[in-house]
Amino acid sequence: MSALLYKAATPTSASPRQAHAVFFRAIVAFLEERGLTARVRERVSEPTRWVIDRPPWIGRWIPSLPVDEIESVLFEIGGAQLNVSLGRFAAEQMVHKRLTPVVNALFAVLGRSPESLFRNLNLCFSLATRGISFAYVAGGSDGKHVVAHFCGQGTPEAAWHALRGALMHAFVISGTRGAVGEPVRVTETEQGVTVRYPVTLG
Repeated sequence: MSALLYKAATPTSASPRQAHAVFFRAIVAFLEERGLTARVRERVSEPTRWVIDRPPWIGRWIPSLPVDEIESVLFEIGGAQLNVSLGRFAAEQMVHKRLTPVVNALFAVLGRSPESLFRNLNLCFSLATRGISFAYVAGGSDGKHVVAHFCGQGTPEAAWHALRGALMHAFVISGTRGAVGEPVRVTETEQGVTVRYPVTLG
């Protein structure tokens, strides 16, 4: 399939969520590191196989479909934990290649804490994805938690677990201890799905 055909088959403008090229390349690197590329390729659609073989150029954005398909296959192969591992790996790559200046600035102004990142997830994730929005709740009846809203229909559960892994990386880069709990679906409508992640600090 040519690049033109791929673009026509999965137009970015028609996708409620998109992924940056650096983020997608991190996913491909994870598959290669784990020796999973062939197993995943044989289970995804032809357009997704095409973009796995020809990752987008740096600076481009692609529709979320290839990411969703890959994460769904990883869920089938290794369950939620494999997607958590993917999320942690991709977050590490994104921080190293795109987010270090942003993270350093946040720590300089707000202090070196995972909460400094949790309060600014919309900024951080805007360099990796489009169509996911965040809020951080620092207390209340549900305790501390991150709320994520995935725009559009069809977001696979696998994506929730990959995001959990990415959120867990906040403790690594802040040099602190803590945990991000299992995702809990809050609402799901035609506009998208909202998921809550319990957060434990210290």
